[in-house]
Amino acid sequence: MTRGRDDNGSLQAERTVYSGASLRAVAMPMGGIGAGEFALGGDGLLRQWQIFNQVNHTAFLPDTFFAIWAREGDRAAEPVARLLQTDCFYDEEFEPVLSASDHIIPPEAISRIKRLEAGGERVCVDDIRYVGEYPIAELEYVDEELPVEVSLEALSPMIPLNAKDSGLPAVVFNFTVRNTTDGPTQVSLMGTLQNAVGYDAGSGIAGNRCVCYGGNRNEAVCGEGLAAVSMTNDRLGSDHAGWGSMVIATLGDEAQVLERWQDLEALWQRFAVDGLVGPSLAAGESAPGETHNGAVAVRFTLGPGEERVIPIVIAWHFPNHYVNWNQTGFGVTDTKTKFHLGNMYSNWFTSALDAAEYVGENYERLCGDTRLYRDTFYDSTLPYGLLDAVTSQTSTIRTPTCIWNADGNFHGFEGAVGAVQGVWGVSSGSCPLNCTHVWNYEMTLSRLFPDLERTMRATDWHVQQTDEGGVIFRTVVPLYLPRWQQVQAGERTTIACDGHWGTVLKTYREFQQSGSKDWLDEVWPNVQRAMQYGFETWDDDEDGVLDGPQWNTFDLYFHGHNTYCSSLYLAALRACEEMAKIQGDEDLADDCRRRFESGSEKIDATLFNGEYYEQHFDESIEGADHHQYGKGCISDQVFGQWWAHSLGLGYILDPEKVRSALASVHKYNFRQNLIGHTQTPRVYASDWEPSLLNASWPNGGRQEHPMLYCDEVWTSIEYHLGSHMIIEGMIEQGMELVQAARNRHNGVTRNPWNEIECGDHYVRPMASWALLEGAGGRVYDAWRGMISFDPRTTPEQFRSFFITAEGWGTFAQTRDGNSQTNLLVVAWGELALRELRLGLAEGVEPASVNVRGEDATWRLEDGAVVLDLGETKLAAGDELIVEIEW
Repeated sequence: MTRGRDDNGSLQAERTVYSGASLRAVAMPMGGIGAGEFALGGDGLLRQWQIFNQVNHTAFLPDTFFAIWAREGDRAAEPVARLLQTDCFYDEEFEPVLSASDHIIPPEAISRIKRLEAGGERVCVDDIRYVGEYPIAELEYVDEELPVEVSLEALSPMIPLNAKDSGLPAVVFNFTVRNTTDGPTQVSLMGTLQNAVGYDAGSGIAGNRCVCYGGNRNEAVCGEGLAAVSMTNDRLGSDHAGWGSMVIATLGDEAQVLERWQDLEALWQRFAVDGLVGPSLAAGESAPGETHNGAVAVRFTLGPGEERVIPIVIAWHFPNHYVNWNQTGFGVTDTKTKFHLGNMYSNWFTSALDAAEYVGENYERLCGDTRLYRDTFYDSTLPYGLLDAVTSQTSTIRTPTCIWNADGNFHGFEGAVGAVQGVWGVSSGSCPLNCTHVWNYEMTLSRLFPDLERTMRATDWHVQQTDEGGVIFRTVVPLYLPRWQQVQAGERTTIACDGHWGTVLKTYREFQQSGSKDWLDEVWPNVQRAMQYGFETWDDDEDGVLDGPQWNTFDLYFHGHNTYCSSLYLAALRACEEMAKIQGDEDLADDCRRRFESGSEKIDATLFNGEYYEQHFDESIEGADHHQYGKGCISDQVFGQWWAHSLGLGYILDPEKVRSALASVHKYNFRQNLIGHTQTPRVYASDWEPSLLNASWPNGGRQEHPMLYCDEVWTSIEYHLGSHMIIEGMIEQGMELVQAARNRHNGVTRNPWNEIECGDHYVRPMASWALLEGAGGRVYDAWRGMISFDPRTTPEQFRSFFITAEGWGTFAQTRDGNSQTNLLVVAWGELALRELRLGLAEGVEPASVNVRGEDATWRLEDGAVVLDLGETKLAAGDELIVEIEW
């Protein structure tokens, strides 16, 4: 399955298709932002049920599945019935990799197949061809005996810049059935769902039995455009953590609805004979320790070559999200009170049925806009592996790693506790909450849903900032509780140096993305206090290089001069300088500029060793005799420069030295395999896999106890470094890092939509969004009404997705002979522009520039054409064409 050229002749990337053994670890998350999720496995199973405000990567609802029945011709023909799942790799020998759990096949799923095949009839399809381009999974069910072709489009609505419709507690399954015979074929498509209201997400379920069950009630609901089974639990109080509802529905009014069933074999025997479901068990609530299942089925006839789409919706509503992780380490000694957080979706819907009805009423728009996003993003000349790296990590926003509370605030753990921590059952998020230094790497949420990202900045500034000005790097919730305070050996360990400066950088990013001066006015006093705190704590000598112990994302203090923390400081100085100018604070702007120029010059002069930047520290300082990197080559050594590029701040260090440092990271830290290397303390890559280490010591000098995690592999570092290398023109090296990370997540051993570090669905790999912007040379500033493009990859023919404050679409560029043509097309929303900057080939001086066929007002600046567009506004469907000749 490949993409060729579209009707306009634009190149489209080749797709990755998972089938056979490569399906084993495939599990795409399905669910809205902060709404919980379950995964659509490569085998067709609905796995990892995490809609209950808990984390459990192995949770499984046994009596939940899809099936098809088909009979060719008249009633004399033998019908074929299949579960829409495959067991084609279940019997293969398999050695799992460390830290992962996505490959686990639920025992109840295997038991179901064995029970239904006890009579000798095969019940699974032969294979599945699975294409996952997040947020949409497309499955083709392969089975030679079926007289129809069956495919599935599965999605939870995801529309960038529309957070509400991207936060629905619902999944849409669009099944397409096509008759491949020369005559009429009768078809029945069935979906079943277990009433799991009351489930604690951790206890074992055998069939319809579980200690959490009892009092479960199913009711058929048939109205205009919807036929459903609504599921509740009469036994639970409205404040119970498991109180809520679930729904399975078809969008149409011709479905069979089976309110209650418990006997799997009886259900299948009836369905396999004539494609019907029923009869229902007697009305009433389920017995203690048991639950009811519900089913919907649509039976229809297809003529030769005819096809039909059957939408099935699963929705849920569990509003009682309480703090279910331990905060005693953050000073919350009360372990008995139920601290209520709620879910944002409970402000919109009163029940799962309410949510399902909303999906039904808005079905065409929700699915259409989601497809529009997917299609616009993947209509690109960029390598498929790069596109995959970007979209796969956007799924993290809609996993249990991230929560969107009823008060409207968005928060995030570092990851979701799982196998990497040795936990194989119910758990919670790992390393709570909003960790400023881990979230320093995330770019995805800030682009797709900037309004949610701004709630995190509101928490940073209005809740987490201390009276002295420091930003506490972990957040305690609910937000009315006292803040985390911890002092060790006279040092406040709650203020992470890298996270503190990152908060300043993220504030400038959010201002650029929104263009809201009112928002900047609101947080500006906090930024001023943060800068003063940082000056007094780490730069009291005003030389622009940080001193003293600097707590950071490696869970230690870096002592003395190092470019990991100090490059972030330099970038923050530049960001603050720009914000101070806008705010009319010339004294602070001048102070930031003076410190920046001093620090940049001093770092280049003292820390660069001819190949890369080292760390210099006084070994006599207490604590500096271990957990440092010294003469080592740390992969994150120019992290601040990556940030500066993303904000359009220019170089903060000498460009040649930056490129040399990146080349050294690739030379010394990227390994074609890890044979002979000991990964410690955690293992995230196998010995035979190309990977990037966090640090190495090519010139010796490694301490007996060096910096933590130096011998580990973090995919997130590969992404931000890959994008940085691409920005610097090191295309081959950057793509090598990206492809290494994606090759490890190939579906065979690791899930393409779950990159693991300290937990599943780890936040740091959301740095991958920078790959898109780095490849396109995209910089955006809504306040100035400016967007800039300067493609680094295939500038002769380039096409890529872009997003701004109010809209998104496609940017394209072609170069041919002595001309360059650029195209901006808005696919959704609108784009307000005053200034458009377009990079040119080196040495080019334009003779003419026109916009929409008319001469334009422009200037040449730093090798780019800068167009003055006045007050231009493009709506969805509008395009802007710029033609440049030289």
